[in-house]
Amino acid sequence: MTIVGLILSRYWKPLMLAGLMAAAVVYRAALIHQRDEARAQVAQLTTQDAALRASNQALSASITQQNAAVTALKARADAAVNTMAANEAAALRDGAATQGQAQQQAQALIAASIDANSGCAGAIRWGNAQAPELSAW
Repeated sequence: MTIVGLILSRYWKPLMLAGLMAAAVVYRAALIHQRDEARAQVAQLTTQDAALRASNQALSASITQQNAAVTALKARADAAVNTMAANEAAALRDGAATQGQAQQQAQALIAASIDANSGCAGAIRWGNAQAPELSAW
């Protein structure tokens, strides 16, 4: 122990300096490792960012395309609804006109007089006379 004590008492300054230099080298190595790891992480995150931006742009384009398709579909549906409404209104007018004509013809038939004394022969004559109008139905 006396030799170790003697060496420490004589060379404590160079030993302390060597320890400080070793600590500085170890600290530098740790900092360089952290720097390199941070650079690698930045490179990885930059690559992910580029991939995510490309994906986002593709998604935005797809959304725009889908919105255009929905708008076109809505326009076609609205046109179909308008066409159906117009067809319904036209059919309603045609039906009302046809019904009016049928009612007029029915009223004419109801009001038509058949000679009751002539019997079946009179009814046949009356039917033959009315045949062109009745066949128009």
